[in-house]
Formats: sequence, structure tokens, C-alpha cells
Amino acid sequence: MGFIDYIVNEKSVIANLEVTSWEDAVIKGGALMVEKGISTPGYLDTIVKKCKDNGPYIVIAPGIAMPHARPEEGALKLGYSLVTLKEGVNFGEPDNDPIRLLIYLAAPSVKEHNEEAICQIADLCDDEPVIEKIINAGSESEIIEILEGL
Repeated sequence: MGFIDYIVNEKSVIANLEVTSWEDAVIKGGALMVEKGISTPGYLDTIVKKCKDNGPYIVIAPGIAMPHARPEEGALKLGYSLVTLKEGVNFGEPDNDPIRLLIYLAAPSVKEHNEEAICQIADLCDDEPVIEKIINAGSESEIIEILEGL
């Protein structure tokens, strides 16, 4: 199952999450991953720690971050979630801040990173009009509708 199918079928979306910082965004947005049994809370803590130690490695494009860590750091099964933020937050990546869209990824092994899903994420990130629609969507169901139309 690709990334878009997973997000649509599992309804793994949070729209307009209110946060106070990039750390808050990673933890609050990632709560969906924990609720769905995709990752442990420690997985999210590891992402925050790695960003503090190594810089914002999860920022992948203007306005977009992809929180993820190594499989052994708390990934329980293959899964994704998509979170939009009500207000953008800065991750310390001047060319790409502020971040308003977080695409979470977890996989229990390196082999399970689904190539199709990664390609879909890359294609989505390159489609600026669709990214704008997702970021400006008023609800989770509106985001699902946008993704279903792809």
C-alpha cells in the first residue's frame, strides 16, 4: 500500500494542529502515530533529540518536514501520518521555514521502507498547488478528499 492509500484508508490525518514550537509539533503531531500503534512515544523523543543534536534533518522542502528515525528507535510497524499546523513553526532551516506540513514515517526495518510510498511522498512535495491546498484545508476530511483526487 502506498503512502496516499495508507493516509486515506487509515484516516491518519490531523488538520490545523496548534503548537508552540517545532518540538511541540513533532510530539503532538506524532501522537497519531503512537495512537495507531505505528511507533512508541520514544520514537518521537528520538526525533526531537536528533534534530537538536544534528540540526533539522527532517526538513525536506519549503514548508515541509518528514519526522522519522531509525527502525530500532521505536518504529513498531510500517505507517504514515500527515499533520498540518495552524501556524507555521521554524525548525532552524532558513530556506524552508516556516514548516506547516509534517509527513510522519515509521518502518520496523530498513527493507520495509516502501519505495512506492517514498516516491509518492516526493511527488506530493514537488506539487506546490496540492501542498498549498493541503496546508490550507480546513479539516481532516478535506485533506483526505484532496489526496483521493490525486
